[in-house]
Amino acid sequence: MRAYLAATKAGIRRLGERAQSIWRNPPENLWFSCLFWSFWFSLASFPVGYGMREVMPLVCLLFLVPYWRDNWHKSVWRRLDARFLFYCFWGMVLIGIVFSENVVTSLLHAGTGINKGFLLPFIAMECVREEKDLRRLVWACALACFWQGLDGLYQAFTGADFVMGYDIRGGRLTGSLGDYTVGNYIALALIPAFALWFVLRQLLPRPAAALLWCATLWPAFFLLVGAASRSAALAVAAALGLWLLLAGGQRRWLLALCSGGALALVLAFQGRLHLAQVAGDGRWSLWNLGWKVFLEHPWLGAGAGRYNEAFRQLGLTPEKDVITISHPHNIFLDMLYAHGLVGFALGMVFLAGFLLWGYRRIRPALRAELAGADTGIYWRMAAWFWIAFACWLVNGIFGHDFYRIWWLALAMSYLGVMIGAVVNGPVAPSPDGHAAPGEGGFC
Repeated sequence: MRAYLAATKAGIRRLGERAQSIWRNPPENLWFSCLFWSFWFSLASFPVGYGMREVMPLVCLLFLVPYWRDNWHKSVWRRLDARFLFYCFWGMVLIGIVFSENVVTSLLHAGTGINKGFLLPFIAMECVREEKDLRRLVWACALACFWQGLDGLYQAFTGADFVMGYDIRGGRLTGSLGDYTVGNYIALALIPAFALWFVLRQLLPRPAAALLWCATLWPAFFLLVGAASRSAALAVAAALGLWLLLAGGQRRWLLALCSGGALALVLAFQGRLHLAQVAGDGRWSLWNLGWKVFLEHPWLGAGAGRYNEAFRQLGLTPEKDVITISHPHNIFLDMLYAHGLVGFALGMVFLAGFLLWGYRRIRPALRAELAGADTGIYWRMAAWFWIAFACWLVNGIFGHDFYRIWWLALAMSYLGVMIGAVVNGPVAPSPDGHAAPGEGGFC
C-alpha cells in the first residue's frame, strides 16, 4: 500500500512538473491551437444547450491568457486601431448599471453576459491568423446549422426535438432552444455558413459544390421556415443585400431578389406576413411602453434589465401580453430606455463604428479578390462574418434585448472573427484602398 501511495505521489509530482514545463516553455503554437479549437468547438456545439454555452467561453479564456502572455506583441487586440470603440461599449454598460434605479438588478442582468458576450470578441479576434482559420470557422458554423437543422427535422416528424426533448409550440418548430428564438439563432448561424460555397468551390466542380452546399444547409433552411420567424427571414434577406453592397455586380442583384422573395412567400403562406397578423402584433404595444419609459429617464436611462419594472412603476401594462415582459423586442429601444441618450450614443458609436470600420477595409479587398487579383477566398469569408454581425442588428429591430446572452454571444463572436480577419488579413487595406502600414499577415 505504501509503495502504491509513493508511486501515485511520484506520478502526480511528475505531472505537475510537466505542466509547469509546458507553461514556462510551451511548444510552438500550443496556446493558439488550444484557443482556436476550443472556440471552434463553442461555435459548432452552440445548439447543444445552455451548459455548453456557459462553459466554453470560460475554457477559451483559460487559453487566451497564456496565449496573450507569449504572443502579446502579435496579438490582434494590441494592434487594433479601433480599441476606443470597445471603450464606448463598456461606457454604455456602466451607465446602464451605475445610474440604474435598481443597481443590483441591472448588474445581474448585464453581468450574466460577461463570460459570453463580453469576452468572446477578444477570444474570437485572436483565432484568425490566416485563410485556413477562416475556412475552419466557416465549417464550424455550417456544422452547427446542419445538425441543428436535423434536430428541427426530427422535431417536425416526432413532435419533440432530439437534444432537449422540447415540443413544437403553436405549430412552430423550436429546436433545441425550446422556443421560436431558434429561428433567430439559425438565421444568424446560416449567414457566415453561406461562405461554405466558396470553400467548396476551391475543392469541387460547381455542380458538386452546389449539391454539397445545399445538402449541408437545407436542414437549417427547413428549421428557419418551420420556426416562422419574420425577423429571422428579414435578417437572411438583409444578408444577401449586404453581400451585394460589398461585392457589387448586376447578376447578384437577381439572386438576392429571388432568394429574399422566396423567403417572404414561405412566411406569407404560413400567415406570418398577413396585414392583420402584423397589425395585431404585440410588439407595437411593447415599443410604446419602452418609449414612455425612455421619456421618463431620457439622459441616463432606467437601468439595464428594468423594462418590466420601469413601465409598471408608471402604471402601464401591455395591450396584448399580460405576462411579465422582460424587454421591448427591439435592441435599439432597449439600449435607449436602459441607458438613456448618453448610453445610447456610446452604444451606437460602438456598433456603427465597427460596421463602418469593417466595411471600409473589407469592401476594397473583397472586390480586388473577386476581380481575380487573388486566387484565395480570404476576403469572401471575412465579408460574410461582417455581414453576420450587421444582420444581428437587423434581426434586433424586432427581437430580443441587447443583453440576450446567447444572441449577444453569437454577435460578439462574429465581430471578433471579422476584426481578426481584417487585422491579420493578407493585405489589410486602409480606407483609401492602399495597404495600411504595419497591417496584414500574422508575422
